[in-house]
Amino acid sequence: MKRYQKIMVGLVALSTVSMASGRFEMSACHDFSEEIAVPSFSLNVPSGLACGYGGGFIGLSGMTDDDDTDGGIGFGVGYGDPDKIGGVVSLSIGSIDPSDGGSFNRGALNISAGHDFRDQLIGVSVGMDSINLWHDNDEDHDKNPSMYLAVTKLVPNEVAPMVFTVGAGNNNFAKVNESGDKKDKIYPFVSGAVYVMPQVSLIADYSSDIVSAGVGLVPFPHLPLTMTLEAYDLGKERDEDTVSFVGSVCLSFNF
Repeated sequence: MKRYQKIMVGLVALSTVSMASGRFEMSACHDFSEEIAVPSFSLNVPSGLACGYGGGFIGLSGMTDDDDTDGGIGFGVGYGDPDKIGGVVSLSIGSIDPSDGGSFNRGALNISAGHDFRDQLIGVSVGMDSINLWHDNDEDHDKNPSMYLAVTKLVPNEVAPMVFTVGAGNNNFAKVNESGDKKDKIYPFVSGAVYVMPQVSLIADYSSDIVSAGVGLVPFPHLPLTMTLEAYDLGKERDEDTVSFVGSVCLSFNF
């Protein structure tokens, strides 16, 4: 499954923790500063909000469709200062399904760096993900990492705060059915989320020519645990010709 070449859940979770901590004011009517974490604002698109030293995460994500179930895990830590230069270094590991060659048979490093423009409520990040560390599948050994640029804009309001992300990248961000060399091409992605409650977000995004929609949840307001439920590939662009269902959970922590 292409999705598990990288795990975005942790990068988004660290950004939402910083957003809830008072770095950005999201709403005049809902006090997001009382939340340790806020729901995710992206599904398969990287965040433009920068992270910083002292935060970390562990995440688990799984996908199921008509005839296959698989997933991956991710670990990461933030570094630097988002008001200057901050970012995340993370490790994504798949798969958790032993039927496709063995459990935990893929490992990749992901790195991002960025800056938050607090007054403008904008974050800009660049990143490199899917840096190959190990793969049991010989076809994966020569795959190039993916580069991207992401810009995230927060839109506070008194009814339903919103977050939008736009950006572009290569390789993993290529159209899902495209063949050939993708490292010298640029592919757009976009994501939008609306916070109907401080603990609930509705999300839609477009990446790799795939449209997805889902919901972000923080089940316990005083616990930095975020959950995301997603319908992946609503247009059935992949060879599987089906809509897959994705669930993820991420626990953030400070040190």
